[in-house]
Amino acid sequence: MSTAKILLDKWMKTRSLASLKDAAKVLGKSSTALTNWRTGYAKPDDASIALMCEQCGEDGALWVAKLHAEFESDQRMKRVWLRLAQVAAAITLAVGLHPARAATVAHLEAGFSTVPSIHYAQLRRWRRAAGMLRAFLRSLLHGTQECPGNA
Repeated sequence: MSTAKILLDKWMKTRSLASLKDAAKVLGKSSTALTNWRTGYAKPDDASIALMCEQCGEDGALWVAKLHAEFESDQRMKRVWLRLAQVAAAITLAVGLHPARAATVAHLEAGFSTVPSIHYAQLRRWRRAAGMLRAFLRSLLHGTQECPGNA
């Protein structure tokens, strides 16, 4: 089954869109383009992938990497895209498993009452995720197979 079809179906279900014609209007694409995405003849552009992911609560980086891997003809690049998809999934999982502590949120709300505190509460998680991504990219450049989350 086409990865684009899976994403498109999730997005259409989330948005309660009954037909490809309705979905095409929302995305500003032709219904033929969406049919080609569903059948695997064409890949959605990255902006459309990001929009669909944002609107249905999916991780855009993961879906972009999976779709690029699916349509890549060079096997080396396909492996790179698949590794990036794995890292995106790992980062999403790692960020999701560490919810912000209530005391931290309360402290930040008291100090920054005019600014949403969730940004500050999640900053540490994002820095850790960025460090993991940097380690992964270094391992790609140097050809090692280390897992950046187990360092």
